[in-house]
Amino acid sequence: MTAIKDRVKSWFTANAEHIAATFLPELDARPAVPGDSYVRLWLAEGFLAKRVSWGTEYFPALHGGVTLAFQGNEATPFTRFTRPDAAQTAPGVYLDYAMTSLVPYTGGPVEVEAALYRASNGGPLETAVTIAGSLASLIGPPLATAATIADKVSTGLSSVLDNTDPVLGVHWTMGSEGGGGQVLRPGHIIVVNAAPAAVPTGLGIIDGRLHGPEGLLTGFDYLVLRVECRKENDQWRFPELERLRKEAMSAYHKGQLDTYKQLRTQAVVQVIKSPDLTELDALRVAKYVQDAIDRVTRLGVNTPNDDNLDPIPPHRLPHREDVEGLSATDLF
Repeated sequence: MTAIKDRVKSWFTANAEHIAATFLPELDARPAVPGDSYVRLWLAEGFLAKRVSWGTEYFPALHGGVTLAFQGNEATPFTRFTRPDAAQTAPGVYLDYAMTSLVPYTGGPVEVEAALYRASNGGPLETAVTIAGSLASLIGPPLATAATIADKVSTGLSSVLDNTDPVLGVHWTMGSEGGGGQVLRPGHIIVVNAAPAAVPTGLGIIDGRLHGPEGLLTGFDYLVLRVECRKENDQWRFPELERLRKEAMSAYHKGQLDTYKQLRTQAVVQVIKSPDLTELDALRVAKYVQDAIDRVTRLGVNTPNDDNLDPIPPHRLPHREDVEGLSATDLF
């Protein structure tokens, strides 16, 4: 991944005078809080003014993602390399494609990169896109596994993309408030394949699309990346926790109370240590998991289906204020 990221960064730096790039924060956007925020990168829109000149033998291949501290201070890449659907390859089509999963922000710099390559049908890039695309479903929670897969895929892509420059690319670094530089907050990164002086002034996002002073921007190749920052997770699927819950219930019904307690503790510890969740969300999920498992001791029968942990019903999770001040020790 480092080689690809560095290649995009070098290309972006070398072409800085010929590329217009800016960040437009969302209205009233608040900075992401380290330890209490998540970040996700979207390809909001891609416009290829010269797409028709490529002919049928070429197609756009998209690479993008974020690199940030994960499981400690080590910078970890979360990226994808993909080919848009056939219906999305026409100029000016709104994509809104998630380039990464939702990743906890623990602080430090966040490097955002995206690049558009011109790939030929039957060429090495098409093979790389096909392989990377087949693994895309694996680049999601659990994030520890996803990071490993994404890193290996990117390492393999490094040799394929050797000496291949993107048609258009951007590398943008953001960080927590107070450190100087661009602050990590919700907004759009816009990169236009033209010198800044040639791009119309007054660019803005209207209904998710890039507009100039006279309407939708046309006549330029450009990419629009949406940086999503949020305080609460929106992915509550925990198949491993559901397995532990069922095993704990079975152990309780068989009178194996020590096994029941061990499985209950294992489930709670697994949540508390999960790198997929911020500390507060981990406490919310752990409290819910504990209650869902303990419910069998009060009912004496199998618990209702809505106690399922895969997924957890969001409306049944404890509110943030209900667990503030709670510690992992309190759960035991």
